[in-house]
Amino acid sequence: MLNNKNLYKFLASLIVVIILQNCEEPKSNEDSELKTYRNTLQSQSIGDGSTGSTDDYFYNFDNTYDAKYFKYSKSKFSTSYDKFLSSYPYPPDYLTVKNFPDYLLDISPDSGQFLIRNPIDTLVIASDTITSDIGKIVQDSISLVSSQFKNLESIEWDLEAEPSLQRYRLRNSGWVQEDTLIYYADTFDVKSYWAVVDTPLIDNGFMFVDTSEWQDTSYSFIKDDLISFTNNFEFSRTQMHVDSLIFRTNTDCNDNNQWDQAELGVADYNNDGDMKDTFFENNDNFDYNGDGNLDDVIYEFVDRGNDILDPAETYYDVNENGIYDVGEPYEDRNCNNGWDTAEITDKGNGQYDDIEEYTLKDSDDDSEKHLYKTGSVPNNILVDWTDLDSPELRLSISIGDSVTSRWGIVYQNIIETVSFVDTKRKEVGDIDSLVTLYTNDVVGYIDDSSQQPGDFYVTKTEFLSNRIGDDGLRVDYDYQIFSKDQHINQHLYKSYFLPLGFYWSESQVSQGFWHKTQLEKDIYLYSYNGLFRDGEHVDTAYYDTTEIAVYLMEKSFEVEKAEITVPAARIKAVFNNGLYTCLRDGLTADFEEDCPQVDTTFVDCFKITSTTNMTMMGSGVEYGQKVYTWLAKDHGIVKSDLYIRWTESPYADSFSSGEVDENGQTWSGFSRIELAEINVNKSGNVFRQIYNPAQVVKKEDFKDLPDFNYDPFKISRQSGFHTIDFRESAE
Repeated sequence: MLNNKNLYKFLASLIVVIILQNCEEPKSNEDSELKTYRNTLQSQSIGDGSTGSTDDYFYNFDNTYDAKYFKYSKSKFSTSYDKFLSSYPYPPDYLTVKNFPDYLLDISPDSGQFLIRNPIDTLVIASDTITSDIGKIVQDSISLVSSQFKNLESIEWDLEAEPSLQRYRLRNSGWVQEDTLIYYADTFDVKSYWAVVDTPLIDNGFMFVDTSEWQDTSYSFIKDDLISFTNNFEFSRTQMHVDSLIFRTNTDCNDNNQWDQAELGVADYNNDGDMKDTFFENNDNFDYNGDGNLDDVIYEFVDRGNDILDPAETYYDVNENGIYDVGEPYEDRNCNNGWDTAEITDKGNGQYDDIEEYTLKDSDDDSEKHLYKTGSVPNNILVDWTDLDSPELRLSISIGDSVTSRWGIVYQNIIETVSFVDTKRKEVGDIDSLVTLYTNDVVGYIDDSSQQPGDFYVTKTEFLSNRIGDDGLRVDYDYQIFSKDQHINQHLYKSYFLPLGFYWSESQVSQGFWHKTQLEKDIYLYSYNGLFRDGEHVDTAYYDTTEIAVYLMEKSFEVEKAEITVPAARIKAVFNNGLYTCLRDGLTADFEEDCPQVDTTFVDCFKITSTTNMTMMGSGVEYGQKVYTWLAKDHGIVKSDLYIRWTESPYADSFSSGEVDENGQTWSGFSRIELAEINVNKSGNVFRQIYNPAQVVKKEDFKDLPDFNYDPFKISRQSGFHTIDFRESAE
């Protein structure tokens, strides 16, 4: 709290308020030929009794707001967030919103004297001064970060899966990554200046400057040649050996450790044109070999063996009963997809084997054939034949483990350790000089003598594209000007559509609306003594006579208590075992920002429906605009849908489908925004605590202000944060 003495001292630091000539606000025609309308503002009790402060549900512009919305234009208006994520490889476009509550300013009509930059000699550091013979030396640093990887720690056979789906599981470590700071010295000149203000903001009106407070703005000038830094990160990594044994599929189906042609045919017993079939004589009661016995197995081909009495195929006795049971993991040496006992006589595998496939050791050498093919599934169970009389099935492989094949080939280090170098490089600007300008803090101003300083609030929206190739590219921007009195007002250059003949196609629609030359106040949200109330209903109607035509303006405003769900959760993922598990879809990601947004349901909301109908008298053409806006406590606008209606579309049937109202009129969805995230910082400005003003920057000078990104003010058709640009629908 400020006492009288401190308050006087604070106000005394302000330069005298300068009042300049200003244009008179245009008079409203709202009192001309009003139609019958409802107005609940005259009633003390309406609806279900639910109320909420406008500062709580809309915005208290004394605070700083930085919000991000998902934006759906006309072509994707009806697309939900989930459907968008499943249909496109990128999230919806963004609309960002921020306000400017903390500006301070004062200037006189003759602004030139306040713009003069005066050097501060005591703060100059350069090679031609006594302060230093080489300039300012600043110690700085740059961070370099390596790529991420995981170490393979073990391989384990999955016994819990269905037998046909069993395979090795690769057990990995957490993410491995390193970073380093590289320190360096940057040498540059430093020069400082002071001025009352940086750039002129207005030509007339109320203006203020706090002469007791200074703000500094520094401008860095960078040399053309960048400074390059490089670091080599040295790692040891455990990984699957290049042999990739667990991914191999055996093709030596007679298990003789040599490549064979296809098996030879004997006789085509069934006359089907090939000699590849196997017959069981007792199945069809035909004695194929003519021995008088119908219990034989007859092969149309030579089912060759390997001239060795093969031992039983190795298996893992899961239930430890000493015999092979169906479903237990085993080695399939002869490619017949079944477990085989030890041979009493040399025999084949009971099926026709075509020419054996192989993998060449070298693409230019066909003399050394390796009898396997490499697949993508690690389901080749390994057997260690170090002891030929007792081969061992290996269900678990650790770092450094080896196995020996039946034919004596030793495979060392199935999980190998390798060393590698990850080289990272980054370039930074080399500062040539640093110029700092000290100016007085801006208090605020207003260029309308009918208003008081601090009555106006400026917000800025930026439309960012997330489409492939754009990646956050700014497509467009706009400014909005609000004020608060009995209601919440939006200050606009009011716009009206032109008669037919001024435009002939949708690409010319920007020419189809014209704007007045004066900024006028338009009630954006009605309130009752600063409160939103459930059941509020306000209808207005008036004739607006312009130099182009006479327009009948009919407006309706309704409030109801509601709830709404939007993708705006603060927490999107849970971190576990080095990865983020996304709450929306259950998928994992390396970084939380890679996860999609999670839905949040706001139950403390007001849904506001604002409808505007514009009729050109004489032609009878109507243009309608309907906006549904949900306001959540402490979050402002969390969702807003804008619809358009024409009785006669001047550019084809672009608005022929959409929402149909009780009068059978079709409203086409044009623009939708949904809150994704919002940050609110409470203001601690002393001046604002006393007068509750908000910064209003003169529209003509936005282009000169760094905090406004030097973006000039534009005249556009607006409703809240919606910019209604019909060219967007034409693209």
